[in-house]
Amino acid sequence: MAGRGGRQHVSPARRAPSRAPDGFGTLRLVIACGVIAFHAMPITGDYDGWGWGQHWYHYGTLTVAAFMAMSGFFVMKTWERDPDLVRYWTRRLLRIMPGLLAVILVSVFVLGPLVTTRSAGEYFGDSRTWSFIWRNVLLFPQQYDLPGVFTDNAYPVAVNGSLWCLPVEVLGYALVTVVGLLGINRRRALIFLLAIPFAVLLVLRVNGLIELPDTMLLLLTNPLLQYLAIYAMGIATWLYRDKIPLSWWGVLACVAVEFFVYPSPVADITRAITVPYAVLTIGTKLPSWLCLPNWLTVASFGVFLYGFPVEQTIAWLGADEPWQVIGAGVPIALLLGLASWHLVEKHGLRLRTALTDGTPRPEALTEKIPAVRLSEAPTIELPVFRQAVPQVSGRPPTR
Repeated sequence: MAGRGGRQHVSPARRAPSRAPDGFGTLRLVIACGVIAFHAMPITGDYDGWGWGQHWYHYGTLTVAAFMAMSGFFVMKTWERDPDLVRYWTRRLLRIMPGLLAVILVSVFVLGPLVTTRSAGEYFGDSRTWSFIWRNVLLFPQQYDLPGVFTDNAYPVAVNGSLWCLPVEVLGYALVTVVGLLGINRRRALIFLLAIPFAVLLVLRVNGLIELPDTMLLLLTNPLLQYLAIYAMGIATWLYRDKIPLSWWGVLACVAVEFFVYPSPVADITRAITVPYAVLTIGTKLPSWLCLPNWLTVASFGVFLYGFPVEQTIAWLGADEPWQVIGAGVPIALLLGLASWHLVEKHGLRLRTALTDGTPRPEALTEKIPAVRLSEAPTIELPVFRQAVPQVSGRPPTR
């Protein structure tokens, strides 16, 4: 059946097999391991980033932006394949919640008792031990501390600082819902009416030209505006995928732009353009011989979930150099990520399939880029992390 512009729809049965090389899955796992490298700096008290200073911090913000752009791209694709509201939200929540609940329970009942400075009675008798579970499951608001856990680390209190981004991810899901229900995906130019205001508000606030509260929707205002703008541009990238020329020279141009504009406020605007283009190009054009095997890339979400507590534990054991935390943290996080996939996440996806299995409406399907290598579970979007020091109160870390 013809789609937008008379193009022929591609049957879901013609999707790439799950074992096909997956550039996006590779990109997610590489960036997830790179996040561990970025976090190793503040976790060991090295805020200079091996001499890279502000550019090292910029690297951290770019990884967040990359994950948001990929999520916007693929989640919009999911909506267009089956724009049923209940099935859409069932798919999204069953992707992130099983793994999230598992890491929360491991943190409370395994990690916490092992490293806390409190006695077992004091630890389990503290209300914050139990509020850590329900606050982080509900996401709004989150809690980062457990009683007596990591209080003497160089990056104190935060058990899992990476979880800050999951509320933004869920708001991105809501943004896709708005786009779908209002039919913006069928009038794709309207997507910029969502993306541009986020970016404009951020630039005006950063430059002191507008007053906004420090928090909005129980999240810090600056990262909320920035990453929702990038998420919206990820959606736009999907909607305009047939119009975007993909080139490695374009990727190099994006890298050059980001290097030279940072740390000026202009970077907050350029990042919403350069990052979605770069991740789409790399994920699409990455040679198969550079793609990691799918049995490994399925660990990407687990690496995100367990990377931060693994690094904090390594620092608690005495590691005080970034290379020590990275060298030990990456392989341990990979093993835990694989365990998360095989023991928890894939079973959540099976339940998701059982609950949402149905034939999408033919008119909802749109052509995919032939070169984009999509696989099954390994290409599920990966959430993101935050680079800041958390407050002892358990509120989200300050920027």
